[in-house]
Amino acid sequence: MIKKTAIALSFTMLFFAVSFFFTAPAVQAEEFSADMVTEMDTGGVSGKLYFKSNQVNRNEIMGMITIMNRPHVYQVFTSTKKYHVTDVTELEKENPMAGAADFHAWAKENNMKKTGTETIEGFACDIYEGTIVIDKKTGQTTPMKFWLSRKLQYPIKTRSVMPPPVGTVMSHLKNIKTGKQPAHLFKVPEGYTKAASMEQAMGMPDMEQFSEGQMPTAEEMDGMMKQVQEMMKNMQQE
Repeated sequence: MIKKTAIALSFTMLFFAVSFFFTAPAVQAEEFSADMVTEMDTGGVSGKLYFKSNQVNRNEIMGMITIMNRPHVYQVFTSTKKYHVTDVTELEKENPMAGAADFHAWAKENNMKKTGTETIEGFACDIYEGTIVIDKKTGQTTPMKFWLSRKLQYPIKTRSVMPPPVGTVMSHLKNIKTGKQPAHLFKVPEGYTKAASMEQAMGMPDMEQFSEGQMPTAEEMDGMMKQVQEMMKNMQQE
């Protein structure tokens, strides 16, 4: 139960870590900030997005600050005061969406088709739809839909169906404000410690010690469950 919960939460956090980065195109686009609203089968969450360029941007959601400074991704956790650094090429091994910096090239490569237009939040958008591979190892696919702003060259709205427990994910931006973004937003805050792994940064229990058949004691299991519950509670409060 503990391990399944940890894996599920890790997958959800990984989705948030890349979902707002892989679509940033290579062409010059305006800097902007916006509120993010994401609805899943398990509930809704909100956060912030700060976009500087296709190379540098940041989002904040569920107690995690994700800073993209290509080729590095910094995942910063406010509840533990720790952060983990990942190379985009490493994320791409698990999720092919992570390494795409040009939406139009990525859309062509994945046979995404333009299916219409719509104005959202005052921005004219082109709608793209298609099915993409989200797991190279298993070949697992998911249908995805994007509303790409022509002015911002960024998707104002997305819809996807991810594997359980995430399910259907609907995300959109609101309160969009164009303008120069402060440089300090794209640096790890002072007072944070670099962690050796994503799990350590999140404050998740170390499951590696039980990977070869060694079962935790009832006391250890209870402690790990409390740790996971506390971590999830802290994230939901952010």
